[in-house]
Amino acid sequence: MFRAVRLNKASLEIISQIRELIFAGKLQPGDRLAPENSLLEQFGVSKQTLKEALRTLEYMGLLEIKKGVSGGAYVVEMDREVIREVLATFLFFKNPTIHNISEVRKVIEPYTARIAAEKATEKDLERISGFISVYNNQIENYEIEDMKNDIEFHRGIAELTGNPILELIVDFIETIMVDLKKLIKPNLSFSDKVTKAHQRIFKALKEKDPDKASNEMLIHLIEVEESLAVMEEKIGLWKGLK
Repeated sequence: MFRAVRLNKASLEIISQIRELIFAGKLQPGDRLAPENSLLEQFGVSKQTLKEALRTLEYMGLLEIKKGVSGGAYVVEMDREVIREVLATFLFFKNPTIHNISEVRKVIEPYTARIAAEKATEKDLERISGFISVYNNQIENYEIEDMKNDIEFHRGIAELTGNPILELIVDFIETIMVDLKKLIKPNLSFSDKVTKAHQRIFKALKEKDPDKASNEMLIHLIEVEESLAVMEEKIGLWKGLK
């Protein structure tokens, strides 16, 4: 199944070959790789090099290394949490600003709101409405530390597009926003403004008005950017989050 690799790039080549087979569908989630001795023979590498490559693939979320009688390296479906961690690690060294993050949101989320307005069913709307209701209750009870439902509102809209790439991007960006808000602890005034914006967006979704949904989302994102930007110089986004 595998080819012998060049020793100077052995670990990287092992990773590349296994990834190629997974992406080609020749290795499926749940499949177990050949025993260690067989892999060593096929790749023509040392045990240490093989372990290094498999550990990297495990960190990437493509493999799970199990111990015991049924142990070995198993192919797994990449978990979204792992993807977020990899992206967060990459962005750590890029020092993104609030404007950078908001720029991405303003490009993508008005579009997801537009598509959601066209596709949303009554069941979808009920689910989105639930996020708003819970967030409203949290504000009324001064429980704004938990911003899960604020973020789920945006994720829920992205999911209605049916586009896994858009879902992943929004999921990641909104996760960053959660971390940021936990750090700066926005006040009730900010949270009240957010929930009112969500209500306006939801109204547009319910009316099945794509233009209005897109515009209301853009207005909301601009308001959030302006409110958070004043904190940027005082906090240092990635230093604070890490």
